[in-house]
Amino acid sequence: MLRRTAQFLFSLSLATAVTGCLNVDNGNTVTVSINVDSTQQVSASQGNFNGALLAGDRFGSAIATIGDLEADGVVDLAVGSPGDDAGGTDRGAVWLLFMNSDGTVDTETKIFSGDGDFNGTLDDGDGFGSAVGGIGDLSGDTILDIAVGAPGDDDGGTDQGAVWNLFLRQDGTVLNEAKISAIDGNFGGNLDDGDRFGSSLTVLGDLDGDGIADLAVGAPGDEDNNTVLDTGAIWILFLNRDGTVRSAQKISYDNGGLNTRLRSGDAFGSAVANIGDLNQDGVTDIAVGAPGDDDGGTDTGAVWILFLASNGRVINEQKLSALAGDFNGDIGAGDALGTSLVGTGDFDGDGIGDLLAGAPGDDDGGIDSGALWLLFMKRDGKTGDLQKLSRLEGLLDIALANGDRFGSSVAVVGNLDGNLGTDIVAGAPLNDDGATDTGSFWVLFMNNADTSTACQRNALLGFLGIGNCN
Repeated sequence: MLRRTAQFLFSLSLATAVTGCLNVDNGNTVTVSINVDSTQQVSASQGNFNGALLAGDRFGSAIATIGDLEADGVVDLAVGSPGDDAGGTDRGAVWLLFMNSDGTVDTETKIFSGDGDFNGTLDDGDGFGSAVGGIGDLSGDTILDIAVGAPGDDDGGTDQGAVWNLFLRQDGTVLNEAKISAIDGNFGGNLDDGDRFGSSLTVLGDLDGDGIADLAVGAPGDEDNNTVLDTGAIWILFLNRDGTVRSAQKISYDNGGLNTRLRSGDAFGSAVANIGDLNQDGVTDIAVGAPGDDDGGTDTGAVWILFLASNGRVINEQKLSALAGDFNGDIGAGDALGTSLVGTGDFDGDGIGDLLAGAPGDDDGGIDSGALWLLFMKRDGKTGDLQKLSRLEGLLDIALANGDRFGSSVAVVGNLDGNLGTDIVAGAPLNDDGATDTGSFWVLFMNNADTSTACQRNALLGFLGIGNCN
């Protein structure tokens, strides 16, 4: 064996000498590599979380960074628990978590029907906390605020859905609230039974230039007046400072300039993320999840990149799926890619914002244990490279079990621990730590992205003179 290896190396060296270079893309093809360095779980028994979680709470169904609410130099989190039964069955709750830099919880405040100084009315099945988002200082009182989805709200009809804008105090309790629904908040949009408006949301910044932050809100059960079932929709909400709606633009099968035909069951709008100005036209763009999309297999899932105009209409779109957008990852039936989304900023240092997408039905490490995909984007909305984070890839060393559905939610917390990498938070709402489906999330401390070429990484290639690393 040693003799054969030596002969191979000699032959390879000779071929290099004769040809000048054995062209393995000149050794200069860049494959972005980023892995998990360490992790911290937060659950009923882990991460110094002292709140009471019960069976079925589904803590971690939604996660958002809200900035440094308590002004201690560490970013804080809002975490949804839509199955919480405080006050009634599945009314839901949101936990405001004041974090430590090691990913553990310093203190927490719970917001739910009748507590946390929340004076809004929640009913059984509202699922308050199914979506959460930091919306900055919407009210202008210098304290950060949040938006919370309640897709099971019955204003106007069964499961039409709602969004609550919560104006916070520095301790995480609620100073005031504004509800947006079919009959409240000056919304004016047409919602139907089962639309589940509020299943996802993201702040867009000031899309229309009026000095007030705006929202994108998902309604994955929307059917555009029953023409096609559960295709889904997104609503762009231009807000007033009091949290009510000034105007709205719907994006769906028949509305908002979308030039594709969504299919029955796509559930477009299950997730939505601000991805910055990807095409550099001066207007924020968004990614929208469609986990029921069947490209490549039933419920494989997809992500739509929507290039927006300042009025909230779509000027162009690009689909990412098993069959589209240069997405070459191995995704299969039931993976539900696009269940969660978050813009990461420029993860790989190429000047273009990147994207994290959850696939909670992925089976690496167990049936429906879940996974994340880190997508390194191109300006046209296609993927340039990607990295999977699961029990089998990306050095994700966490104990995932069948049915945990890790990746159902995802957020980026910046450089939480002071090391080089941008850190991630991902939810597993059906994790059983404490009791069945209590839920949890993990803080993933990431290594810095490796963007060196194959030649630069491989000492053997350099020794053999294969490729030009310059």
